[in-house]
Amino acid sequence: MLAALIAVTSLVAGVLSFIMAEGLFNAPPEWATETHCRSDAPVPVMVTVLNGLATGLLAAAAIALLCLLVLMFRHPSERSTMAAPLTAVAFVLSVLFMFGAGYETVRPEPASRGHNPCAFSSR
Repeated sequence: MLAALIAVTSLVAGVLSFIMAEGLFNAPPEWATETHCRSDAPVPVMVTVLNGLATGLLAAAAIALLCLLVLMFRHPSERSTMAAPLTAVAFVLSVLFMFGAGYETVRPEPASRGHNPCAFSSR
């Protein structure tokens, strides 16, 4: 039961911090919009911290979900037939989000539609 609690808490906190980091990075200050190549604009420290936190929390969620899967297969019950596939799906999603957050920590890029980091100005 403790593994499930840790997994759910870590997963929710990790996804929320990832969403917060994307929200902060998609709303740049005015001086950052003056440059036409977004890759030249500095990344706020809070975005990097939140993405790193999301990566760590999602890694903890993946480990807790893996422990939960092992416990379900070692001690089978009637609930395991429904819980094991859901836990496996949650494990895959947490690992995918973890890789996404880790990549955003190293190479941040806004998630806005039609984003071209080095688009030329029409001026």
